[in-house]
Amino acid sequence: MNSPIRFLVSVAGAVFAAAAVSAQDSVERFDTAYNSITLQRSGDIVELRARYRGNDTLESAVDLSDPLKLVVAYTRSLYGALFIEPNPRRVLMVGLGGAGFHRLFAAAYPDTLLHTVELDPMVNELSRSRMKFAPTANTPVTIMDGRMFIKRDRERWDWIVLDAFRGDSVPPHLKTEEFYRECAARLTDRGVFVSNLHATTELYYSDLRTMQAVFPQVVLLGVDGRGNVIALAVKYSSPSITDPSKWPDPASLQKPVFKGRLDLAQIKGEVMPFPTARVKRARVLTDDFAPVEFLTTVKDNNTRNE
Repeated sequence: MNSPIRFLVSVAGAVFAAAAVSAQDSVERFDTAYNSITLQRSGDIVELRARYRGNDTLESAVDLSDPLKLVVAYTRSLYGALFIEPNPRRVLMVGLGGAGFHRLFAAAYPDTLLHTVELDPMVNELSRSRMKFAPTANTPVTIMDGRMFIKRDRERWDWIVLDAFRGDSVPPHLKTEEFYRECAARLTDRGVFVSNLHATTELYYSDLRTMQAVFPQVVLLGVDGRGNVIALAVKYSSPSITDPSKWPDPASLQKPVFKGRLDLAQIKGEVMPFPTARVKRARVLTDDFAPVEFLTTVKDNNTRNE
């Protein structure tokens, strides 16, 4: 094999290095005002990773031979929102990544608006140029801070999905009680707030305590493999959403395009117990008290009994 070709390029204010090892295998690195990104291609699989605090964290991936395939496990669990609000007409997503969630959703719900807010212009550019995401009128992307967008927005949404990460951490201003109240105000009466959480640190319990301060009901889906937990929260107390036996039959939610790509029965089976005792001891995160960096560094033994 020939030696890799290495070069530096400046694009749209970002500096990146690339190592092209074959026509289909490559590694590119981008430093922007917001992220240090690694874009790795191996055959048809393209992964977007973020380097933060010495860690290289997988943020998104796409299989170019089947762009509708949900490569990253937690993106499947986001569809758990269907059991709470099965007829989404307007969905707001904070965080684009490589648009791993978007393609299957758009194919299953072609008449639904899926509006994404992304902070980093380079993430948007890479999702298009390297991961072949092609936004449409029903899948627009706005380049803006997610909280600022929600604060200014006056629309109502059936789902609001929070999936904004920098490495393994969510920006602190997207973790507070005030922000969650802003999200709740933008939900429809039966809307659902969906958040991708990491359950490997003490921050997880403060996340849940803070959600409970705003949302009367919170349900958790445990994702195998990477410590992700998907939280589903609503702003109403009745009817109850906490008993999955009362959820819709997965077969009633099935779409033809889901076959071989999304198993809703499996997602329904991911419902996990709420860690009530640990959450009660956690602190609510507010704009004045949001020690996200500190809590993220405090590891927790997830096998500990209540």
